[in-house]
Amino acid sequence: MSNKTKSDFSFSEIENKLKSKPLFTLIFVTVLMTLFFIQGLKAYLTGLYMGMYYAVFSGQPQNYPILLTLIFFFLPALTNTIGKKIEKSRFMIFSIYVITIIRLLMAFHLPFIWEVICSGVIITFYGFFMSTFLTLWVEEADDIELNHKVIIITFSIFCAFLIDYLIRTIGDSQDISLLPPGLIADYWFITQYIWLFIQIPLSFFCIYFTRLHFPRFSTKSKEHIEKKDNFSTLYSLIFIGLGMFLFLLINLFLYPNAIAQYTATSYSFNNILNIVALMIVICIILFVNIDLVLNKKIIGILNGFMILSLCLFLFLGKILTYIASILISISLVIMYLNFYLLLFRLLKINFKWEKLKTISNYITIGLAFLVLFIFLHAFADEWAYKFKFLKDLGPFILLLAGIISSISTWFLIIIKSKKEEENR
Repeated sequence: MSNKTKSDFSFSEIENKLKSKPLFTLIFVTVLMTLFFIQGLKAYLTGLYMGMYYAVFSGQPQNYPILLTLIFFFLPALTNTIGKKIEKSRFMIFSIYVITIIRLLMAFHLPFIWEVICSGVIITFYGFFMSTFLTLWVEEADDIELNHKVIIITFSIFCAFLIDYLIRTIGDSQDISLLPPGLIADYWFITQYIWLFIQIPLSFFCIYFTRLHFPRFSTKSKEHIEKKDNFSTLYSLIFIGLGMFLFLLINLFLYPNAIAQYTATSYSFNNILNIVALMIVICIILFVNIDLVLNKKIIGILNGFMILSLCLFLFLGKILTYIASILISISLVIMYLNFYLLLFRLLKINFKWEKLKTISNYITIGLAFLVLFIFLHAFADEWAYKFKFLKDLGPFILLLAGIISSISTWFLIIIKSKKEEENR
């Protein structure tokens, strides 16, 4: 493999440059935070679906407070305001503790409304954590290249998704990390505690490594030497791509049985394909030069293929069956690459706001459009009998999300920062 295509990334070199704290701790904590976020997001949306149904369609007002918990998706926008009053490093560590403790409480299977609230708290504090963590590490005056930092962060996030897939593989299509009491009637006295026995040591080690070994980044910023780009607020809409990424994951890729329903194929087959697809993406980000992936022609071809595969999968899935499953798994590789590129460009380009505000806006806008499309899809699918004008539009909404994700990635690649224009 030539030097132009091979990445110069090395775990050992990053470990040496990080110096003060072991790289393992940074990856371990980031993986767990993302895993807890994935679990919290799935638990929250499940609770929201149920609460919406009983509150709006069944006329049970006791479920109305669940609708108020949607505020949790917008609270990460306050990260910059809070960061000006509290030291960002302390705020980051506090967010880790909150997520870890709340996830442990959820493992005890709290009452329905409290589980929804706890899930919302995890979503909010994950936004706080990622905003402060990304800002602090990007602005840290060290010898680690930005490209390599993005690889470490993306690798950690994708490992969390991989673990989530493996959890369902062990559970034989059932998400044992969110398994409520009595779901399997014959074994409820065992299954209700499966994840609790795992969550307790996970929470302990997360707090232990965070307290003793997680990097405390210096408050000294190197941002002042970088030129600011005067991208307008309109450019922030590019961040919708994050919401579309999460929306497609929640409605298709995190649940292989959803793919199985569209293609009339087996759960096990699709789960294995998704795991293989994610492992391929991890290999790409570790061993392939990001400049090759950033090529406009390559991204255009890949995303064109992804949209075509989505069309075949959504509208001809039961005719193409296993062919459609394979095509959508290849599209999953492209979708994860889109997320990788979105994150890279987000950290590379300096918008007119401070870096912390840029990142928190990215997360908030993504979560906001995730909620919007979740509702649109629910109205066009599960609740179509109440909104007949949206009936059978569910596949089109999924396709629209794929198209928006591709457009978002494309625009983030073609816009250039001042520093990049000077280097041309």
